[in-house]
Amino acid sequence: MQTDVIHKLQKPWFMLSAAEKEVLPHYILGTDSLGRDVLSYLIYGARTSVILCVGCTLLSMLISVAIGTLSAVIGGWFDLVVQRFVDAWQCIPNMLMLMILMSIFGNGMWQLIFAMAVPSGISGSRMIRSAAIGVKDSGYMKVSGQLGCGTIWKTIRHVIPNIMPLVIVSATGALSSAVMMESSMNFLGMGVEPGTPSWGYMITNQGRPNMYLAPWLALLPSIMIALMVFSANMFGDGVRDMLDPRLKGGVGSYNTKRIQKMAAKQLKKFNIKHPTNTGEETQA
Repeated sequence: MQTDVIHKLQKPWFMLSAAEKEVLPHYILGTDSLGRDVLSYLIYGARTSVILCVGCTLLSMLISVAIGTLSAVIGGWFDLVVQRFVDAWQCIPNMLMLMILMSIFGNGMWQLIFAMAVPSGISGSRMIRSAAIGVKDSGYMKVSGQLGCGTIWKTIRHVIPNIMPLVIVSATGALSSAVMMESSMNFLGMGVEPGTPSWGYMITNQGRPNMYLAPWLALLPSIMIALMVFSANMFGDGVRDMLDPRLKGGVGSYNTKRIQKMAAKQLKKFNIKHPTNTGEETQA
């Protein structure tokens, strides 16, 4: 990443006048207060931000599913002890716990991933537990136990697939929280190592001091964060529809034509004509 100390805080190329374009070097998205190319910084920062946020989200969901599912399936004294621990953990603010963990481990990407994932994973296990209890009390779970299936088999085969849509939706929501948490920790000086390019570091260390002089330094990484969160939400919706057992087989809300064909086939067995578009139904 090159540094041009002469052309600091240069406007993006599309904001320059015709005379300035002939004199100034072409930086598509301008430069920051140190003369670094903003476009290059965004590209390098994407690697850090995506790895950090995705890694934090995956580890957090893994902790939530492990604690919530085991607590719901095992039940009894184990559930009681685990939930009292979760209650005590939720009494501590996440930011305070994050600052304590970062003070212990020090600055760095992997330290920040671990420090952000553990508090959010423990706190999020309560929602996973509630969904797992609903699946545990269902009829097919009881029948599976009567057929001799063990706890591990029932958990892997029935509980986890049925709570997976909730896990995916929670993960996509936690992704945006991880981005903002990373920005907050960089603002406090407890985030990634100084000089490591990331979108959150760019907002807090370049965009905030130059908000009135060069607003694009905060606006551009904010747009990238918004696009990443939007893409994650769209990806999560697609994966949820693919993994949800209630939508398997192509009979979900996105394939109504197949539902109509199946309904017409079943009605044909009883010599009943399929309802017309006007809603009228006639029998043969």
